[in-house]
Amino acid sequence: MGRRALVRRIEALSVIVALLSCCRASVAPGQATESPRRGYAVTGTVADRAGGPVADAEVSVVVRDTIVRSVRTDAMGHFSLEELSTDEPTLRVRRPGFQPRTVSVRITRADHSATTFVTLDFATAALDAVRIDDVAPDDRSPQLRAFYARARANHFGHFLDERTLEELHPEHTSDALRGVPGVIVRPSRRIGNEVRIRGCAPLVWVNGVRNPHAEIDDVSHGNDVAAIEVYSSAAGVPAEFFDRTATCGTILVWLKDR
Repeated sequence: MGRRALVRRIEALSVIVALLSCCRASVAPGQATESPRRGYAVTGTVADRAGGPVADAEVSVVVRDTIVRSVRTDAMGHFSLEELSTDEPTLRVRRPGFQPRTVSVRITRADHSATTFVTLDFATAALDAVRIDDVAPDDRSPQLRAFYARARANHFGHFLDERTLEELHPEHTSDALRGVPGVIVRPSRRIGNEVRIRGCAPLVWVNGVRNPHAEIDDVSHGNDVAAIEVYSSAAGVPAEFFDRTATCGTILVWLKDR
């Protein structure tokens, strides 16, 4: 190899080394390049007017009145929606016992994310767990007449009557039980929710028919229910519905007349 060719090769290698050094200098030591975010993201909190977190609220992304994505808030009212296709998503927030709310979020940050805070109003200013008519109309079924009689005289159970259920308008029957003391309603892997009293499943009766090992949402639908009785222990359970296996309470569901 001649001297001139050798010099040219050394010059070319010097240029390559300089370019590589420039590229390394453009990234600060210890700092990795970030891959771009896929789509847009919204995180937020759902709370009531007093500032308390609203757990298990449904937060949905709505496009032209169609739900395209849904998540539920955790125990602290937090939620997260990622990989959204628009920087101005519309969110619909719903929770039984609260008025539903629709909010629009505008995402302007460079990282394609935004944070929002949603406040829900209670559906009613004050909602008693028990509201019973003094005299049941004569056109009610014998089962509902017996329900109202027990509601007036039985102090061990919790009673949800027709008017209360109409105000709650539960999507699932279990949603109506969220305000009942001692009852825990949590999401299920199936349709609806799981109901637990003292950590285990209560025995469910529907129109006087025993349904062992069934969740209340498996055997009834919120729109079809006329009344519900909840007994957290054996105390107060009507004799005809007493079952020694019901160690986790008893729930009686009465359906509307057809």
